[in-house]
Amino acid sequence: MTPAARVLQELLVVKPGERLVILHDAANTGLALAFEHAASEAGVLPSRFDLEELAPRPWATCPKVALEALRGAGATILAVRPEEGEYECRAAIVQAARLAQARHAHMVGVSRRTFVESMAAPVARVVGLLDALKAAMQPSSKITARSPAGTRVDIEMAPHLRWEASGGVVRPGAWINVPYGQLFSSPASIRGVYVANASMGGPVGARAGTLSSKPIKLVLEAGRVKSVECADRSLQVHVERFIAEGDGHDRVGCVNLGANIGIVAPAGEMLNDEHMPGLHLTLGDNYRDKTGAVWTARGQLAFMMSESDVDLDGVPLIRRGRYVRFV
Repeated sequence: MTPAARVLQELLVVKPGERLVILHDAANTGLALAFEHAASEAGVLPSRFDLEELAPRPWATCPKVALEALRGAGATILAVRPEEGEYECRAAIVQAARLAQARHAHMVGVSRRTFVESMAAPVARVVGLLDALKAAMQPSSKITARSPAGTRVDIEMAPHLRWEASGGVVRPGAWINVPYGQLFSSPASIRGVYVANASMGGPVGARAGTLSSKPIKLVLEAGRVKSVECADRSLQVHVERFIAEGDGHDRVGCVNLGANIGIVAPAGEMLNDEHMPGLHLTLGDNYRDKTGAVWTARGQLAFMMSESDVDLDGVPLIRRGRYVRFV
């Protein structure tokens, strides 16, 4: 109830008399009920729909009843486990929420533990850290990251590249992932070795869970992946296939600084781990319209690490996964 109330009050900023629509699956009934009860206590009018009762999975399209329910909503929440083949359904829900000018919270593949921990810190503290990080970034900033698992990367930025914050109060017609809290951009240059020992994105990454016993090693030169190593051969083949199958999939599209100080350890879940304090990266899509990058790609694969040390322009920023500045 406490983290649910924090999402409603501090992220979605719901008001008494507004309508809240909660869409969920059977696995997330507990979370949905928490939102429903928290909304009722705040004087908000909740409507809850179990999508699995409306249509069998996978959902190639969103059930019509659910889309119609979003009309006129002030705030909306989607809480479901990830399944392949459902991207279009989830995208339709986000689009319907945007058209309704609702404030939307997106929770895909978020466990109860992850949800509770990621909302432990007040939203204002996370937003304050994001603002401070963004203000500290310079057009020629250099970032270095190291980790006990073997990460050794050097990153350079450029004047045409912009940093974008993900976190804070949601505006009408906008949406946010929960967990939340990261600052991201596309690097001008990145080289070295990146060892993902927390988790990897996508359905394969979700099934793999924590990478602590099977870290994925990416060797990077001039912003591109030159080799992949992993003790789990199936994971290595998956990453190599992703790199080979798409133009730009071998390039580091984004680097991000996780800034949710309530997250203290990796959970093996992408949405948790990419917001955990530390340096994380994605291959492929670089959100060119937000970052100012001059190239782009279709498709993205994210990698997260834990217990990293990060320096910004030669000054310590993070040590063993905890911020030592701006907090």
